[in-house]
Amino acid sequence: MFKVGEYYEDEAKTVANYLKDAGFKVDIRGLVLARTDFSASLQGKLSMVKEKTEIAEREQYLSALKNALEKGATSETFEDLFLEEAVPGWKESVAKFRLLQENDAEIDEEIDEENQDSYARTWAKCILAMDFAEKVMNLNDIEFGSSFADRLDDPMVSIPVSPDYPDTEEPLLIQRMDVDLVKKYEITIDEFSASLFNEIDPEFQDEFSDEYLKIRSLGLIIEHLVKVVEKGKMDIEDFAELCDVEFGDKWLMNIEGGEVAEEIARSLEKSGILKMKGNTIKWKGLT
Repeated sequence: MFKVGEYYEDEAKTVANYLKDAGFKVDIRGLVLARTDFSASLQGKLSMVKEKTEIAEREQYLSALKNALEKGATSETFEDLFLEEAVPGWKESVAKFRLLQENDAEIDEEIDEENQDSYARTWAKCILAMDFAEKVMNLNDIEFGSSFADRLDDPMVSIPVSPDYPDTEEPLLIQRMDVDLVKKYEITIDEFSASLFNEIDPEFQDEFSDEYLKIRSLGLIIEHLVKVVEKGKMDIEDFAELCDVEFGDKWLMNIEGGEVAEEIARSLEKSGILKMKGNTIKWKGLT
């Protein structure tokens, strides 16, 4: 079987329906996948952490956090009060970035690429600043509306560092692995049915272009084998050489299928095209 891809349920149904409509033999199998993410941080008193890594920008965020809390910030007003100082001009930039994400045509025409990058950087900086502030409040047991006294003079902080932090014995180093278990669906097709690639709906070709090109590549090998082989017997090594093909003139497509020649041969055998016996291939209907 030839793997088309792995998808979440709704997308898997869409892909499978396109292929079934084109006459493909499709198999869908549910999979539980684990996605892992490794991260690390230096966690401890500000005075200790700053000896280990550069935190000038975080100190600016800390100053903005103090000022926002002194102004009586609540959970509803904190973002505005904090980011106003931590990331000056953030509101306009983030608003325009969100419009760009919505693909607003008029906005796209007015904003050049340099400004788009600037808005994206501001948005990312806002996320970083808010994450820092929330962690400082959690690590130092600070709540909105309560007195924080001198807890922000030398607070506990958590500063992200590379997962490959060189000193694994560093006392301030906190390492973390997050595992996210998700269910996806693996879609496979019979190798021989790849020769039906011309029957696939053009919408699939546009929406799932990578998948279409992979299917077409295998389909071209199948077509090539059926058209050019000299009918009779051959060994699997000769068959494998025929699975390495190149098409085109100005636009070349090179497909190396020799390593999966045996799988292709078995698919052709199931479809009644040939017969395999040991290392020998015999094309059906021939003596």
